[in-house]
Amino acid sequence: MNWNDPVERAALIEKVGVAEYNRLIEQHFRDMTLMVVNGHAIRQTDGGRWGLLYQVGNTGIAYGSIAQAEAYAKTLPRGNAP
Repeated sequence: MNWNDPVERAALIEKVGVAEYNRLIEQHFRDMTLMVVNGHAIRQTDGGRWGLLYQVGNTGIAYGSIAQAEAYAKTLPRGNAP
């Protein structure tokens, strides 16, 4: 499963339903989490033309280095990632 492909994600929703899709994507997020900083999960993600990025929780912000992502997460209000 290519989680970066919206067509594949849409097909998966159709195949397994919304509840199972949500369970699967949450598991994918847990599997991709490298660390939790200040309650925010930092995950590796494919940034397309920008290459490998490190996404900070659900902020919609990603950085080219894990150190930048960690520093940013420390500036945020406490999150609730496990």
